[in-house]
Amino acid sequence: MSGKSCFLKFISNSFKHNLFKNTSSKHTMLKKAPSLRKRFILAGTILISAIALVTIQFVFSYSQKLADLSYDRLLLSALLQMDENIVFVDDEVSIDIPWSAFATLAQASDDRIFYRVESSRNGFITGNEALITHPPQSSELGEMQFYNQEFSGELIRFAWLEREVTEADTQETVRIALGQTRLAREDMSAGITIQTIRLIVFIAVVAIALIAVVSHLVLRPLRRITELLEARKPGDLTPITINTPKETLQLKNSINHFMERLQTNLQQLENFTAESAHQLRTPLASLKALAENARDQTTPATQKKDLANIVLQCEKLNQTVTMLLNQAVVSHRLQTQNLLPIDIVNLSYQSCMDQAVIALNQGVFLSFETKVEKVMILGDSFSLQQMLNNLIDNAIRYSDVNESVQQSVDICLEQEGDQVKIRVVDYGRGISNEEKPLVFERFYRGRYEVPGSGVGLAIVKDIANRHKAHIQIKNTEPKGATIEIIFPILSVFDSDNRF
Repeated sequence: MSGKSCFLKFISNSFKHNLFKNTSSKHTMLKKAPSLRKRFILAGTILISAIALVTIQFVFSYSQKLADLSYDRLLLSALLQMDENIVFVDDEVSIDIPWSAFATLAQASDDRIFYRVESSRNGFITGNEALITHPPQSSELGEMQFYNQEFSGELIRFAWLEREVTEADTQETVRIALGQTRLAREDMSAGITIQTIRLIVFIAVVAIALIAVVSHLVLRPLRRITELLEARKPGDLTPITINTPKETLQLKNSINHFMERLQTNLQQLENFTAESAHQLRTPLASLKALAENARDQTTPATQKKDLANIVLQCEKLNQTVTMLLNQAVVSHRLQTQNLLPIDIVNLSYQSCMDQAVIALNQGVFLSFETKVEKVMILGDSFSLQQMLNNLIDNAIRYSDVNESVQQSVDICLEQEGDQVKIRVVDYGRGISNEEKPLVFERFYRGRYEVPGSGVGLAIVKDIANRHKAHIQIKNTEPKGATIEIIFPILSVFDSDNRF
């Protein structure tokens, strides 16, 4: 079975195991989770109830005004009939109240009628002498007023008119107050209110029911997405292609983007696992062969030579494993860690200090040149440290060490506008134009006589891409290779908006 098949089987089995293990906990969490549909229905119910209460209050007030308006017209008609029958008899004001005036008010059969007619000169003329009433607001002569006032323990609706009566040389003021109890008015208002309340409650119930139905339809795309994802087989990370409304389109796009990233990560992990297995299989087989040869040797000198080869092969294997582990750590950090402001000058200097002793042990002189004291970029310090270490280590290993000539590796840092450039310069054999596009591929090695794993520059490329840096290879004059990385400098806006 190939490494790819084993990897996919492992991922599938792990997914199924975790799915079975977490099924019960998912059901528990689902029961405890707040329901978006219930919130939608509750919010709609509260809103409709508030509107219904306001409407009922408005209808109650309006029904009272409508009842007063209807029965005030009867009072007005009766009062005008009484006013028309005011005459002077023997130089005194007299009134003959027509039967039709009270017949008009008799339409409200359960109500009682109170009235009082008086003049400014003669005082009380007719009606209920105990009835003392005046409108709450002063009025002009001939102006009709309607108002409510308590009398005999009841609330009475009064119509009030005060006007001048003139005949020959006689002129005086006559006041007419005609009142009616409010029983018919209250009955009419209550009838209108009750019928309206019934209609409002019916409309509210229908509206809430429609909200419940509509919420089910509105949230249906979410359920379709959920059902589609749950019905998928383990490892199926293809994009969701169902049509969704605009409101859920962004959610679908986010899920598709997430699955695309996950698919990329899984593909990278699969390739990394397969390639790592291939890279480790060769030195392990070589170690086994060397160990078997050492075991079968009979002379101490030959056996010692084979053991030395075993130690050398172990060192190469250790270097390969270390690079692979570093790549795994860097890949994880690039996916999970936020980029923060970092002084690239200080970081580059520290990397040179870390590699200086290693370079001297291999006969290479390491130098660091810069004219700036501090340049801030957005980055991950651990990843950038690994990138610089790999670049410097690669330059050291590919420098042609000659006992008569001192070899050197130069690290130059300079700022140009809103960019900062880091150049790692070696004076070895250089890189041909055909090999330049290949050196950043994982496990590619241009010169197999130089120890290495073929992973270092691949890690450098990944880190540069994460930091939005541009990387290129140039020729060193008179010979050698220069790897140049250009980073964008941190701006004020970038410092407030982390990656």
